[in-house]
Amino acid sequence: MSPSRLARTLTALAVLLVTPLTAPLPATAGPTSITSIQVRYNPGDADPEHGPNSFVITASDCPRQWYLQYQWGENAGRIQPKCQGETTVVSLAPLGSAEYPLKWRSCYIAIWRYPPLITPICGSYREDVVLTS
Repeated sequence: MSPSRLARTLTALAVLLVTPLTAPLPATAGPTSITSIQVRYNPGDADPEHGPNSFVITASDCPRQWYLQYQWGENAGRIQPKCQGETTVVSLAPLGSAEYPLKWRSCYIAIWRYPPLITPICGSYREDVVLTS
């Protein structure tokens, strides 16, 4: 194989390795720019209807690859919304007077074709507080 043909072949392979199966959203927009998902966090008892320290997530379609990731104190987890306009409500902790920092962000799963690779892509952390005992 000639050197120029080898170079073209390696270039083509490199392009195939970085071509996504599903194109991720632009890095500047972040996963929270998906218009079909609305996220609201209620620190303390700001929204008694949904419970203390609660996330309220409404998804107008079924984004199975989307989830919300959170951390507070030694607790961490992820929340995946329900489909078809249903609202998912998750209360992180009972109400109390102690204040803990909360970090949360939205993420989605990207599937890359070559080599088969599943990778999470997340936005920047947002900071808030959890008021609990």
